[in-house]
Amino acid sequence: MMEPPRISVITPTYNRLPLLRETIASVQAQHFADWEMIVVDDGSSDGTAQAMAEVVRADPRIRFIEREGTAKGGNVCRNIGLRAARAELIVLLDSDDLLRPHCLGGRVAAMDRNRDLDLAVFGSSAFRQVPGDLPHEVIADPYGDAMLRFLCFDAPWIITGPVWRKSMLERLDGFNEALPSWQDVDLHIRALTSGGRHLRFAEIDHDIRWQFEHEKVSILQRRSLDHLRAAISMFAGFETCVRQGPGMDWSRQRAICGLYFFVSELMVQAGSLRDAMQCWKVARMRGLSPAGLYFFGLVLILLAKSGLLGETMTSRIFHKWRGMVRFRINPELLEAKGASQGHGDQAMVTGL
Repeated sequence: MMEPPRISVITPTYNRLPLLRETIASVQAQHFADWEMIVVDDGSSDGTAQAMAEVVRADPRIRFIEREGTAKGGNVCRNIGLRAARAELIVLLDSDDLLRPHCLGGRVAAMDRNRDLDLAVFGSSAFRQVPGDLPHEVIADPYGDAMLRFLCFDAPWIITGPVWRKSMLERLDGFNEALPSWQDVDLHIRALTSGGRHLRFAEIDHDIRWQFEHEKVSILQRRSLDHLRAAISMFAGFETCVRQGPGMDWSRQRAICGLYFFVSELMVQAGSLRDAMQCWKVARMRGLSPAGLYFFGLVLILLAKSGLLGETMTSRIFHKWRGMVRFRINPELLEAKGASQGHGDQAMVTGL
């Protein structure tokens, strides 16, 4: 039996063979060689299985698993990969994104230096066709209250950003397979509210592909009523995690309340005033929204549906109101960016 690798890369895929080839090549180009890659196919019809048979024969560090059963989706595939992973450390890599050559080696070294961490997080750079074609689109922010930012849907990192200890993902029971979208936000909130210790680095070690696909989950989660309705129960789960973990305070309560209003806006845009009003009412019924806030929000929802002020003016009013009632992150909550620099890895450890 071969010794287990130091790090496992888990990649779900569905009908993305050309992009998947690029993703695999970025893993094979790593300076650090002691890895395994587990590609889990969600029922592709573009020849992925045939192509992967050749890839696996050529590189035994890569494994290919075809999802079985009726349950499907990225969450299901990631959990399959997690159960199959042999390494102590886990990286979750989407099938259209790329790792930079130093990524895996740097992540293993960071976790070896900090044995008490459950996850370490690294920065991203966005691109469209090739890395560097969006030189200003960089996502690397090692500061501030990560849990509060996730609760505001202002994610400080995305799914490929962390390297996880497998034991932490197992304690969380992996991904929630009932969620059609925002599954990475859900996972990170559960990790942070359960006391997961993390360390954030400003170093950029991977590239995220930004592309518009009508059926991409990141598009559907803002346009599909099914996805939006599912978010309501997810927000209730966030509230439970916060209350059972670090505890509810004004900022966290207001952030979760803001999520209900955010989804209500999207429901109006998706054409359902009834869903929007019901969603916003849940925030009031759960005690997250004071009466005055609820009433004013309801007026705005009705105003948005009426279209009386036009899309641009309505958007400006919504944006200003969200800031006034603190549905967005307050800059004062962020730490001074120079305060933690120059003091080693432990300077930016957060236990929540």
